Amino acid sequence: MFYSCLRLVSPCALLAVWLCVGCEVLYAQGDVNLDEGVVSSNMVAEAFIPNSDMLTERVNDIASWYDEVEEVTYLLVGCENGTALLRLLPGARPIFMGKMPTQTVSSIWRDIKVVHDHAYVVSEAPVHGMQVLNLDALRGWSPLDGPATWMPDTVITAPGTAHNVVAFEEASKIIQVGTSLFGGGAAIFDVSNPAAPHLVGGVSEWGSIHDAQALVYNGPDAEHVGKELLFAAGGEKLWVLDITDASDVQLIGSTTYTNPHFSHQVWVSDTHDHAFLGDELDETSMGGPTRTIVFDLTDLDDPHQVEVFQAETTATDHNQYAHGEWLFQSNYRAGLRMLSDAWPQSNALSERGFFDPLAESTGPGFQGAWSHVICEEDGVVAFTSIYEGLWVVRPQFASLNNVAISLCSPGTIPSANTWSMTLNVEAGWAFPIDVQVDGVVMTPDYENHWTIDEPGSILLYFEAWGLTGVQPSVKLTSQRSTWSVNVLTPEALWVAHYEDADGDGFGNPYMPVWSCGDAPGTSTLPLDCQDWNANTYPQAPELCDGWNNDCDGEVDEGTAQLVWYIDADGDGYGNPNVPFELSCTALTGRVLNADDCNDAEATMYPSAPSILDGMDNNCDGVIAESELNPCPGDFDLDGNRTINDMLQILSSFGCASGCSASMDNLDTVDTSDLLLWLGVFGVDCD
Repeated sequence: MFYSCLRLVSPCALLAVWLCVGCEVLYAQGDVNLDEGVVSSNMVAEAFIPNSDMLTERVNDIASWYDEVEEVTYLLVGCENGTALLRLLPGARPIFMGKMPTQTVSSIWRDIKVVHDHAYVVSEAPVHGMQVLNLDALRGWSPLDGPATWMPDTVITAPGTAHNVVAFEEASKIIQVGTSLFGGGAAIFDVSNPAAPHLVGGVSEWGSIHDAQALVYNGPDAEHVGKELLFAAGGEKLWVLDITDASDVQLIGSTTYTNPHFSHQVWVSDTHDHAFLGDELDETSMGGPTRTIVFDLTDLDDPHQVEVFQAETTATDHNQYAHGEWLFQSNYRAGLRMLSDAWPQSNALSERGFFDPLAESTGPGFQGAWSHVICEEDGVVAFTSIYEGLWVVRPQFASLNNVAISLCSPGTIPSANTWSMTLNVEAGWAFPIDVQVDGVVMTPDYENHWTIDEPGSILLYFEAWGLTGVQPSVKLTSQRSTWSVNVLTPEALWVAHYEDADGDGFGNPYMPVWSCGDAPGTSTLPLDCQDWNANTYPQAPELCDGWNNDCDGEVDEGTAQLVWYIDADGDGYGNPNVPFELSCTALTGRVLNADDCNDAEATMYPSAPSILDGMDNNCDGVIAESELNPCPGDFDLDGNRTINDMLQILSSFGCASGCSASMDNLDTVDTSDLLLWLGVFGVDCD
């Protein structure tokens, strides 16, 4: 196993984690006023994980990994004290798996990228280096394990610090930027062997780089097709660098833009013919609306500004990433913004929706949305809000309404069902859009294909067999992207079945699947609060196991809970003289016995081996001959009786048992011990 199952939090905190992310979605879907201070348009909330559940006060960057083997999405959330790991359960609900601690000290600046099946984490924490984590290890974790401590497989010590890290998956490279080497420029690593990343080049000639994107160029400038390029932002410029030979990086072109203040981040469209840049300080320096600079890249030797998109808010902008014709921006106090990209049309950018957890303020400043990831396989976008936590939201640029499916017909071979639904498509897509339904088998009379040429609604009507245990979906393929929308929703009219993964007879309300009649692995009761735990379902007997077994919102009620004592010295024996805690599950730093005679000395506990240190090592109340200190009064065993030893006997004065500064071998410290020690003060042991 690649991880430690060390519990990080108390059962009360664990309970909060599981209740928040393992059972219930905290915020119901809706368009506005999901919660006080939260507003949205064309985006709905699926889940929210507060910072406290990730054991941190502030979050920053975020990355994701889609495990193609098990078809599961994982989120990696940067925290000031490490990297939180979360798994997306069905319904795009994250569950906290634990953390990889920071390599040195806490820092608000942490950046995470994934190349293939490894995560690379950098920070501005002193001498942090780059942590490398093999994500294959995440498959072995079960929610029943509870939050674990995950340790990096490799740590690259130089550069010691970096502001950002760039993933270059096509070339199996990782590029650190804003580093402590190369004058704040870039350090290029080959990670084709992720167990041993090695530095293959660097960039320093063009000053400090704040953020960048690396890609194999396949755009309209034929001169540079096939080259490995780095599009870099920093200072007041955009640079286009050829990093094909990492040991000899070449400048292709550079440019500035109107009213530059701090070139923060650049992202290139998937067509490689234009790019978007955000200036992090222009809103605070000169006021006015949030700006996005659009650059023409048809000639890489001469990149130039062609548009300045001005938002309706005045928030400071931070990170932006594209998915085909859709551009998502994390703009601090304005939250997550959704724009469409109609390049090469003039005024290419248009805002199409938003999700703002800080509705009371959309002005400049450095609170709110930090960054996001687009989880195409789950149809959601996950983003971090610095002082709040992790949000998972679902864009509504395509949606299904009025879903109705006819009843299954009895018989060995069920008759085809009639399916009817309305597909709504918002403006902003790169039309035309091809539409097909996945997870069904059409009858010969119906073709699984529709075309949408403009925004609006279209009726999807067909006869088909559903596939048992499958959640059918409508797949949209535009000229630049793909997206899927689930057919089976709580609003759909059909004979509902839900996946019952743990076999307890109750289904997962977030995982409706097709079934024509009874089918193994499904249930018509969508009432399971933890479909990965067969001991949790409505009215289940409450067990002393740390879980909400009966799905009533309470944990371990009515059970005989265990008594846990503090084990401060980690010797496996608890302190009977401090308050205990009741819990059905293990608590970090606590044990079930209260047998320690000195919880400040790891060498003192029942049956401990004897040490010549003058202490009652085995806690039997007597300092045996085998435990006698050959130099009485030398409590720190340094060969001298010094002031340090005096401080130790004074701090132990009055001790009645389990003492660490006895002079008369009675395992007590009183006036006679003090007088004996004063008689040998300053006398060397030899």
